[in-house]
Amino acid sequence: MFGNVILPTTSVKSTKDFYVKQSTEAEGWAQVINDLKKASELLPVSYDNVTGPDKGQKGRATKGAALAFLGKAYLFTKKYPEAASQFKAVMDLGIYDLVAEYRDNFTEKNENNKESLFEVQFSRDAGGKDLNWGGEPQPGWGVVSARAITYAPRGFGWTDVQPTRSSFNEFLLEKTISGDDDPRLVATMFYNKPGLKLYGKLFSENYKNNPADLNDLFVRKYENDDSGRSDEFDWRSGINERIMRYADVLMMYAECLNETGQTAQAYQYIQKVRSRVNLPDLAAVRPNMTAAQMRDQLAHERLLEFSFEGHRFDDIKRWGWLSDPAKLAELKQRDPEFNTYQKGREFFPIPIAEINTNPGVKQNQSY
Repeated sequence: MFGNVILPTTSVKSTKDFYVKQSTEAEGWAQVINDLKKASELLPVSYDNVTGPDKGQKGRATKGAALAFLGKAYLFTKKYPEAASQFKAVMDLGIYDLVAEYRDNFTEKNENNKESLFEVQFSRDAGGKDLNWGGEPQPGWGVVSARAITYAPRGFGWTDVQPTRSSFNEFLLEKTISGDDDPRLVATMFYNKPGLKLYGKLFSENYKNNPADLNDLFVRKYENDDSGRSDEFDWRSGINERIMRYADVLMMYAECLNETGQTAQAYQYIQKVRSRVNLPDLAAVRPNMTAAQMRDQLAHERLLEFSFEGHRFDDIKRWGWLSDPAKLAELKQRDPEFNTYQKGREFFPIPIAEINTNPGVKQNQSY
């Protein structure tokens, strides 16, 4: 997120220990990889098989989670054979699989399921009911997420995030085997689809007096719309955030195969994800793709599978699209916000307080 960060690796013993030299991005990734290697060696495959107070605990980091994130770190640093090895190790554990219903990954009904390698635990029943958005932690804080009301459709929350029309259209590029729209579309977005309900009331009824909203797009993923509670409009959401899913492991493994000259072998892992939503066999509809064509196909597949899960911009950055004039032009056409992009703005600025405190720290480019 910040590029060349200050990266302390030892406990502070005196004031001089605050003045850590600025690391390079490569040094930061090396530390991440080192930490995840160690974690993958130390963590159990499951907490169902351990003894003591940790037994049966859900939400704890596992060996599979560490291996997946280690593979992702290798992928982001373009070490494709090493990344593939970690993803294969996750698959070989034999405990992860895709859940039958895509939407089960984003509701309270099926949390910590077989597709989830790592997820942040939230609960309306744990902790207190006080607002927990900032300040010093207090005993009354709730162990909840505010994503539902933050992303909520207009009239049900703040609508801080909305889908782009280009993303909506991309879901419509391909029909399922039975001729229907990709079911991930209605699991991802609220829109004026006949019969679609928004918090118990038809979308068309909610916005019948406001044409602008009636034709707008809103986020559905991680919303409380089918909770069945009478208070779903408040800011307290108990839906766990899935940070690493098995679908991502399959997709990243396919990407590694493609980048190591094994494009033909990549098809089957992409198809596992496509088959869940009844999309046709990719090898039949787009056979014999080149590596470059497969890269674009993977970008499309990842957009549909992981919308609003926090991966897209990181993918765009690591694929080099921001420095590719043709790809950047495509991004600008899809989303006008890219018109303000300047080289270097793919990273946040180093906080000025860090620079003022530590004279050896340099600001990121373009700030």
